Amino acid sequence: MIEGEETALGKLEAAFRLELSAEQKHRVRVYIEKLRQWNEHVNLTAIERVDEHLRLNFFESFWAAEHFLDPSTRVADVGSGAGFPGLAMKIYRPGLQVTLIEPNYKKVVFLKETSRALGVTVSVFEGKGEDFPKWDEVDVAAFRALHVAPALLKRFAGSGSRLLLFEGQEGLQNKRVRVIREARVPLSEQRWVRLAEVVP
Repeated sequence: MIEGEETALGKLEAAFRLELSAEQKHRVRVYIEKLRQWNEHVNLTAIERVDEHLRLNFFESFWAAEHFLDPSTRVADVGSGAGFPGLAMKIYRPGLQVTLIEPNYKKVVFLKETSRALGVTVSVFEGKGEDFPKWDEVDVAAFRALHVAPALLKRFAGSGSRLLLFEGQEGLQNKRVRVIREARVPLSEQRWVRLAEVVP
């Protein structure tokens, strides 16, 4: 990890009140290098500044895992893209059972290759959340910068599965979704994470 990244990492640990192990920091470095390599060919992330990249992608995911998930939660990251929050959460909480759901083939390949490089075990499903066949094996479905499809709202209604929503300050617009717990992301005025359930 280059000097600027190491400095930013230390500041973010203090701001988010999280402490990463040497192994976790190594995995962050490997992940960033993979993103740099792949971003030349696949549009994974548009964030260029190291500190912003670490804050918005990695530490927001770490913080959400710390405050909203039990250590062995079965999580599905819907529309995983570059692996945030799901793959980053797996780095922070290795006991999570993580499935990354992504319809874009190139991004699926990136997720599989990067998880192998990180030495972590996740499942990767190529397709949309509506087509995922194993929702009965999921405790929490994470949605970041993605609306919950009506078909999924119907699927989650009364199921006991919960939603983990990464959203703006305006909050939920859907009356069928009830917030269980919410908190503003550190160092942000507009970013919120909400744990919610779908009302039957």
